[in-house]
Amino acid sequence: MRIERAIESIHALPAPGGWARLENVFKAHGGLELYFTIHKEDRGRGKIGGWNITCQGVREAQITDFDGGGLAVYGPTHPAARQYLARRAELRWLGDRDRPQLVGVLYQAHNDAVNDWIPFDRYVSIRTVSADRCVLRGPHFLLRTYAGALRSQGVESQLTLRTRVKAKAATKLRVLHFGASFVVAAGFQAERRSSAFSTPVRS
Repeated sequence: MRIERAIESIHALPAPGGWARLENVFKAHGGLELYFTIHKEDRGRGKIGGWNITCQGVREAQITDFDGGGLAVYGPTHPAARQYLARRAELRWLGDRDRPQLVGVLYQAHNDAVNDWIPFDRYVSIRTVSADRCVLRGPHFLLRTYAGALRSQGVESQLTLRTRVKAKAATKLRVLHFGASFVVAAGFQAERRSSAFSTPVRS
């Protein structure tokens, strides 16, 4: 079943039903299998159903919250997916300004643009910002944001487009979001479990 239909089915349960709790995660066939139980009350009380969600072509999995609540799926324009689809770029400037202040300015610009969907230190490090000649590499849309932040501080920078995303890699990735966790993958398939109380076991 398509993930959208599964989520619609879960959210259609009478209130306060539809609370999703992640029970198990397994690596399988180059992807992930997520096993959710659905509850009629928040915080995992009263099991009323179960779903298996297969994540195919996983690019990133940030699973830190097992008692998430609702489920949502976002398209390729979401920043967590877009970073893998956008053209790569390089941002250069001379490191002759107040470095701690610039880190703070870049962090604020990053947070305003993508919140915590992308870790700040993924494309920015204290070491690179502390160099005499600073160079950052990453997705064009994010580096363009950094360039604007530097410009607001009077720092001249040069933004250069680099490699394009390969056709095979340019799959329209999507983001499955539950609680504080998310998975970025090329596809999601959902299957309702026959028993709300069965928990799959893998050796």
